[in-house]
Amino acid sequence: MMTNIFTIVIAWFFSSLHPFHVSVCDVDFDADSKSVQISQRIFLDDFEKALNEKFEISLIIDDESTKDYRDSLIQVYLFENLNVIVDGKEKKRVYIGNEIEDDAMWCYMEYEGIKKYKTLEITSKILLETFDDQANIIHFTYGDYEKSIKLDKLKSTGSFTPGN
Repeated sequence: MMTNIFTIVIAWFFSSLHPFHVSVCDVDFDADSKSVQISQRIFLDDFEKALNEKFEISLIIDDESTKDYRDSLIQVYLFENLNVIVDGKEKKRVYIGNEIEDDAMWCYMEYEGIKKYKTLEITSKILLETFDDQANIIHFTYGDYEKSIKLDKLKSTGSFTPGN
């Protein structure tokens, strides 16, 4: 009897744990290349779920035999869910690619033709449609200026003004 109660309590405890979903995005201004470089880190299992739901498919994200197809879906997903506005204007963006590192994927984008700027606004809706508790941490670097913010369902847009 005591073993059954203990088993029920342990099962309830583990079933009540709620996983936390987070991604990390590094936004770096590169004066030499006159660009804003984006490095977005997303956990593979979370990203796979989001892509499968959005595109109504059954993709295994780390299956190298579907790499070209996967990469085209990732580009569409990122362009729809991650956007940067520079001084109130949209800039040309380029999807560079991605790489898998352990249990996560790094995705790379670049906004070209930016000599300098006063304000950068970023909207990150990465995985927000898939997980209610999703948090997107944005680390921003412009020369010596660094700032980090958290974006989520309640606030999916943040801005950076170097020096403030």
